[in-house]
Amino acid sequence: MRVYISADLEGITGVSKWEETHKGGHYYDLYREQMTREVVAACEGAIEAGAEYIMVKDAHEDGKNLIHSMLPRGVKVISGWSNHPYCMVEGLDESFDAVIFIGYHSGASSNGSPLAHTLLPDVIKNVTINGEDADEFLIHAYAAYMLGVPIVAVSGDGDLMRSVRSFNPQIKTIAVQEGFGGAVVSIHPDLAIERIRKGVKKGLEALEEYTFEKPEEYELIIEFKKHADAYKFSFYPNVEQIGEYTIRYVSNNYMHLLVLLLFIN
Repeated sequence: MRVYISADLEGITGVSKWEETHKGGHYYDLYREQMTREVVAACEGAIEAGAEYIMVKDAHEDGKNLIHSMLPRGVKVISGWSNHPYCMVEGLDESFDAVIFIGYHSGASSNGSPLAHTLLPDVIKNVTINGEDADEFLIHAYAAYMLGVPIVAVSGDGDLMRSVRSFNPQIKTIAVQEGFGGAVVSIHPDLAIERIRKGVKKGLEALEEYTFEKPEEYELIIEFKKHADAYKFSFYPNVEQIGEYTIRYVSNNYMHLLVLLLFIN
């Protein structure tokens, strides 16, 4: 079994401030290590379920956060960014049997995390796909489904977990904290490790039961924080500006949406 893991940091246990997610920031090293521990737990759960090959994408900021030496020896890590349209799931292809998301967070329209955002927090106010608020999980979930690879487990904040279950109730969700205002209530970091390992193992053991549907058409709407950005990206082929701050793009090929997001991101 070949397993792909995408790891972010804002949905890691205990993270509540931007400075905790930036190199050189207060407590960054602590949460970088916890991010690594949660990925280790996902790897261990996958191995217990029979995974023979595991690829991890370090998908936070510069892609250089995970401490590779802490991971199981057979695990490969994609560090940095190739600038491929798959973005946070770059390196994923049809050869993989399952996808796992670790440390993911609520999207820009949510109040479920102090760090809620979608892609570029200083640029994008909100994103929707087919009328649904699109967080970073949803954007990359459709990329996995485009390739025919099921998603078996996701960890992160509770509001995102509720969105994931609404998207596909078969996906195993592991909530490690709940956000309110500028704060979070987190479970113990060791308990998060335990639940992630068990959740991933359980998800992979039920792999044959997973089903998913791909939309026939995708409508992407992006609301920017600056009207100049909406104007700028309205010149991208087939993009329509539908408001002072908003653009719309429609395609039956999801890869086309990913390419547009790459150029914006």
